[in-house]
Amino acid sequence: MKTDYIQQIRENLGQPMSEYLPGFGAWLNGAVTAIDEEGHIKLAFEVRENMLNPMGAMHGGAVAGIIDEVLGFQIFLKSEKDAAYVSMTMNVDFLKGAKTGDIITGIPKVVRIGKRTANVRCDLQNQKGELVAQGVANFMRIA
Repeated sequence: MKTDYIQQIRENLGQPMSEYLPGFGAWLNGAVTAIDEEGHIKLAFEVRENMLNPMGAMHGGAVAGIIDEVLGFQIFLKSEKDAAYVSMTMNVDFLKGAKTGDIITGIPKVVRIGKRTANVRCDLQNQKGELVAQGVANFMRIA
């Protein structure tokens, strides 16, 4: 577990991730809204117009991207100090549409962190607490 990062995140709770993440994570622009002493997190993302599909609902790729980001961040915090993981497989169930302005919160759960792989799951809820999507993934340790 990376206690130094956990403390840093607790001090900057609610700050947009675009301020310290590059690339896709910055584009998603989530914010850690909750973190406990053991590194269990919740991340919130605002649905923007450029995240929508042609029907005006949140694009499945954006939903999957958020799940991947939430799970990767959770594994980062819960794994050994020098460990690094990448996505290996992911399955997403799309359950309810989201639209511009909705706040989507990712709630991850580490099922298992092993020597070579990590198994995790995530619920995405809207601001009403309704389940928008759920995902399960396996990550592969690369360092």
